Amino acid sequence: MVVAAVAAAYLVFTQLRLRLLEYAIKIGRPVGPMWLPLTVTKVLKIWSWMNGVNVRSESGEGLECDRSRRYMMTWHPHGFIVYCPIFLMAEKAIRGEPVGAPWHCTGAPVLFKVPFIGELLQVLSGRPVDKRTLESIMAAGGTVAVQPGGMTEQKATRHDQELALFPANLGFIRMAIKYGTPILMLYIFGENQLYKKVDGMEKFTDMLFKVTGLALPLFTAKAGLPTAAFFPRATDIHARWGAPVEVGEPDENPSDDKVEEVFSRYLKELQRIFYANAQECLPPDVAARGLKIVRMDGKPVAELRAEDKPPVMRSRL
Repeated sequence: MVVAAVAAAYLVFTQLRLRLLEYAIKIGRPVGPMWLPLTVTKVLKIWSWMNGVNVRSESGEGLECDRSRRYMMTWHPHGFIVYCPIFLMAEKAIRGEPVGAPWHCTGAPVLFKVPFIGELLQVLSGRPVDKRTLESIMAAGGTVAVQPGGMTEQKATRHDQELALFPANLGFIRMAIKYGTPILMLYIFGENQLYKKVDGMEKFTDMLFKVTGLALPLFTAKAGLPTAAFFPRATDIHARWGAPVEVGEPDENPSDDKVEEVFSRYLKELQRIFYANAQECLPPDVAARGLKIVRMDGKPVAELRAEDKPPVMRSRL
């Protein structure tokens, strides 16, 4: 009887929460008192510190971006569970750093219906990463942060190989061009090393995704704990912000050639950030393997020429 009453109350609460989320999406900005999400971010940072996960360095051109402009933000890599954007970077989204206005980190819509995870993401001003939501926020003058590879990249995440996957239609590029918003990129070195991939379980991951819509590669966490997302391995995190990638004037229906041209410059900036910092911010063996970039439509990816690669920094590890 008590269990049924609690379940019913939580169901009502969830429905009200999702209605509030719809309203927040419509107006394109955070709702509610700022003290609540800021308090949650402090708790998450303390928990990370207790697990030995801290942002040891942060730098890059993006930290000095023009705050009078509006941006679309992206981050790489996805990681096993998107740990750092939630546990370590959410305070920046709430305070509007470094772009000068609050921004919304986005995630799979199904996550907003998962108990505890849905509440956590919503409190931290997270938003579903579907076209309707993104269009609504962008049209209202808001700012979103997207992870281009999404769940496909998540399923392919490994601790020993840095990876960047891109969707066939390059929707994030098209939307940035539509609204004329430069793309501000963040690379989070150490995200993939918070856990270790368990090989041979890819079929299980695919089955789980088909049944639940959740992409969760099997991994081990601290002390070898299986899929213990809240107990990451002690890891130093290094955040590197890229220079804004310009997209030109707003264009409601950009040509494929224009999309490819902007994407080409995006990839060049992504590779510049990576190769300028990999030796300093990743384990030597991971840095040596480089950044694997894959387009889901099978199109080739131009590698950064050796002469264009910036000088590497000395390893911290």
